[in-house]
Amino acid sequence: MNQDLQRMLEDACWDGEANLVASLIARSDVDPAAHHSTALLHAAHRGHWRCVQMLIPVSNPKARNSEALWRAAKHRRMKTVRLLAPVSDTSRWDGWMWDDIPMAIRGMCSP
Repeated sequence: MNQDLQRMLEDACWDGEANLVASLIARSDVDPAAHHSTALLHAAHRGHWRCVQMLIPVSNPKARNSEALWRAAKHRRMKTVRLLAPVSDTSRWDGWMWDDIPMAIRGMCSP
């Protein structure tokens, strides 16, 4: 794994640079699931749903207790929540995690 390209992927996900994300995940020396799917976490946190859509098949949406979904829901990233909810697992979320999510979005995240 190329650490410089890996960092570039994570930064591109944070910034929502979908074209760059697409080119990086196509490379064999980049692992989109590395570091507990940090790239997906960054894209979800910022609501970059195009990046999330590309990353779901090549990363692990359940990593870190489905934190990508939690962050998307907490920050009201509706398109991102819709993409992540079917492939995430909220059964182990603590009460404080649910409390951080707006009431209108909780139902979309429930198991």
